[in-house]
Amino acid sequence: MASDKSVLVIDDAGPIRRVIEMKFKNRGYQVMTAANGEEGLGLIHAHRPDVVITDIMMPKLDGKSLCEQTVGLKEERPFLTIVITCRISPEERSWTGQMRDTVLMEKPFSPSRLVECVEQYFGGDGC
Repeated sequence: MASDKSVLVIDDAGPIRRVIEMKFKNRGYQVMTAANGEEGLGLIHAHRPDVVITDIMMPKLDGKSLCEQTVGLKEERPFLTIVITCRISPEERSWTGQMRDTVLMEKPFSPSRLVECVEQYFGGDGC
């Protein structure tokens, strides 16, 4: 994939951030990371990444609130959001399904599947 695409990984678990970061860097993506939703939201506003991968359960600002606060940004410039969580409730399926360019993935997840989803999105095939 072209190196002009950027990915922001937001997760309070350092090992998860590093695994995802390395997987995308190895595929030529520019990668930023954040340890909580508040930090991630600041990076979204400052850098406008092409993809945001976020956990739901995080300190300072959870993934759902982060997604809700980026709705307006997606109207201006669409980007893919992949929400990862170890618990998928019917409510989570509902709110993520109603958000533009938002996909829900369950932990444990395959880093390769994340990359595949992103590349499908950029190829126009959805995720």
